[in-house]
Amino acid sequence: MLKVIFAVFLFCIMFFTIYNVNFFDTKDSINNTNEINKKKYLTECELFNEIIDRSIKDSERQCYYNCGKNDNVRVDTSIEYKCQPFILEER
Repeated sequence: MLKVIFAVFLFCIMFFTIYNVNFFDTKDSINNTNEINKKKYLTECELFNEIIDRSIKDSERQCYYNCGKNDNVRVDTSIEYKCQPFILEER
């Protein structure tokens, strides 16, 4: 009788140990999936406007890019750097 109780006790310990290991592994894989979904990607933005204003020293040249529907980006540079025909923006 004592051997049967001991065997059942060992079986319960093994079952809960395996269950907890699998539970935590599943939880970690769910977190990894969320991290994968949060990865950023590059979007190509095309130049649609350029404004040169010599009165503002730090942003003499303002380049405006269209990255998609209702998504515009402004890049300020000095007069020395020309606006590129397109840029890649991280989204």
